[in-house]
Amino acid sequence: MTNTTAFETARYYVELQWLERFHDWRRADRWMADHYEVPAAFCVGYLVVIFVLQRAMRDRKPFDLSGPLFWWNSLLAAFSIFGAIATVPYILQEVLHGAGASADMCLYYTEAKNPWVYLFCLSKIPELVDTLFIVLRKRPLIFLHYYHHALTLVYAWNAWALSLPNGGWFAAMNLIVHSLMYSYYAACARGVRFSQATRQAITSLQIIQMVAGTSIVIHNVLRCNDTPLSNMAGLVMYVSYMVLFTKLFIDSYVIAKPRAPREKKAEAKKATENDELAQQAGPARKKVE
Repeated sequence: MTNTTAFETARYYVELQWLERFHDWRRADRWMADHYEVPAAFCVGYLVVIFVLQRAMRDRKPFDLSGPLFWWNSLLAAFSIFGAIATVPYILQEVLHGAGASADMCLYYTEAKNPWVYLFCLSKIPELVDTLFIVLRKRPLIFLHYYHHALTLVYAWNAWALSLPNGGWFAAMNLIVHSLMYSYYAACARGVRFSQATRQAITSLQIIQMVAGTSIVIHNVLRCNDTPLSNMAGLVMYVSYMVLFTKLFIDSYVIAKPRAPREKKAEAKKATENDELAQQAGPARKKVE
């Protein structure tokens, strides 16, 4: 097998070209545009389940789910890594060899209508399971977590259904961050304890993602006229994410100042409980500096 043949074979599997043999994903937008009740039902059911379950767990002991948590986060990490590998180079190629970043940002089909972006949009449904691990293990559940999960599901569904501008851009950014984030969760579930600097770095990447997303949506509002209502909704979503993630960072790492040893330990525990990155972390034993 020549290098060219091997490369093409790898692309065939990594880029999910074989999926077309089993599912006409290119036309899925038509079905999704006609069935907005699906994400609506998932979001309503999601919110009802997590709060009812949280109430039911109030007088119960937390479940030890470190094993399932590791495999769940490993699965999402692998999905995100392969998704990033398949989407990021394709978008860069469109920018470098196409009309340029600014012009390309108003297009969708040229850089986003591929199976990985399609699966990325659908993946927001199983990602709701993240919250079940938090509730069943009786970890603090903050507003940012369930707000982000529910709203992103609706926006991702709408993005594919209406072929919104920059769907591939949003997917690529999210897949890159999730590659690191879910890998972090998986390691924590196996007992690896990371330094605060690592958690700060991942939260900072999330903030950078929201700043970039906000900038792209502002571009859409100003220059892409096909879907003005969805562009404005995307702007509200990304700005709210940017504000909430920034507040999370400030509350967890800036406001909390080291004091006496006992107080320092209490502050660190509080910061950990407030940090969304720590919500799925399992028992920590090994420290990685």
